[in-house]
Amino acid sequence: MSSLKFLNLNFGIAETTHPVWYSVGQTLIEIRKSTTKVRMLTGTYMVQADKHKFSKYTIDPICLLCHREIEDILHVLTTCPVLSNEIKEYFTPIKQFVTENSPPGTWKLLFNNKLTVTQLILDCTTYTEQLGFKEESTLQLETLTRHFCFKLHFHKLSLLKKLDVLTSVTKNLMVKQYRHWKSEISDNFATVL
Repeated sequence: MSSLKFLNLNFGIAETTHPVWYSVGQTLIEIRKSTTKVRMLTGTYMVQADKHKFSKYTIDPICLLCHREIEDILHVLTTCPVLSNEIKEYFTPIKQFVTENSPPGTWKLLFNNKLTVTQLILDCTTYTEQLGFKEESTLQLETLTRHFCFKLHFHKLSLLKKLDVLTSVTKNLMVKQYRHWKSEISDNFATVL
């Protein structure tokens, strides 16, 4: 059940389609955005903390990008310093939409920590009543949060690919340097004998 901790189970999932799917367009990119967000929402988006658990604690849970904190979904969506520019860029429209379309002071009252902000991003239906949102506003907010999740996911993957390429190049250089060093030692050793 812990993988569904961000899913609003009071939404009435059996009776209606959740906004994450109801608001999606029919383009491939919109479907990919929804799929990414659903994976984050249902706890099936793989982060280092999950890899750590599933590997019987042999994989390090620390974020591969910042090397500062355990990488869980809260870290990815709210605090990773390497993703901070993208977080700010894509979160600003979400905050602006909520503050402009809800009663004054609602933002400061409800979203004063990374857990509640993550909840808003992953399943805004948890707060629709407190925000005073009708279906249309909920669907607009859902579109903004879906875009946010996908953009962070995409940027994270591109950074990890660059890191992987850099690691491979570094390893290759180290192997070449080791072989060269080993060859020099062998030559020097042969000269001594």
